[in-house]
Amino acid sequence: MEAIMLGIQEAEHLHGVQRAFFSAGAGVFAFAFGAALIVSLLGILYMTLVVAPNLTQRCSTALRERNILSLLAGVPVAAVFLILTAATRGAPALSAVIGTAFGVTLILAYASAAEDIGRRLYWACGKDGTRAAHLATGWLIFAFGSLFPVIGWFVILPDGSLAGLGSLVVGTFSGPPKDAPTAPAAPKDIEFTKG
Repeated sequence: MEAIMLGIQEAEHLHGVQRAFFSAGAGVFAFAFGAALIVSLLGILYMTLVVAPNLTQRCSTALRERNILSLLAGVPVAAVFLILTAATRGAPALSAVIGTAFGVTLILAYASAAEDIGRRLYWACGKDGTRAAHLATGWLIFAFGSLFPVIGWFVILPDGSLAGLGSLVVGTFSGPPKDAPTAPAAPKDIEFTKG
């Protein structure tokens, strides 16, 4: 009986250690989550402004002009990746390749969705902004909106993901954006008349 009482007393001392461990775990999780948000934002900015600026511009324009079509086109794209993932379940190397391809595709999709969200927000405020400002603002709003239970998890995140994936298809197969500069017309000959 004395051994049980000593075990209970020692357990009370360990309770503080357990609390400290869980508090440290929450701090590590918050740090890792913040780092992941920052790294993903930098990845989206890099992908949009350096790697594929024209593609993301076309996809963002397609998402802005044809948002319902983009959302509907995103469903088969997500289904293809889901089927490929299920089909390569036994082959880890193929699963890694498909996962990497889906990650890059999703970064492009989120870049076009974030640029569209940021542009709409700046437009609603009556301001103009740079592409980087549109991307950063749109990504932060999308990322934090997706964190809210129920509405974020089941409305904002799937809608933004599917619409972004669909905008890749719609933007790739559509022509140049309407707001793209056109080639200047050839100069006309100057006619001199005596008057």
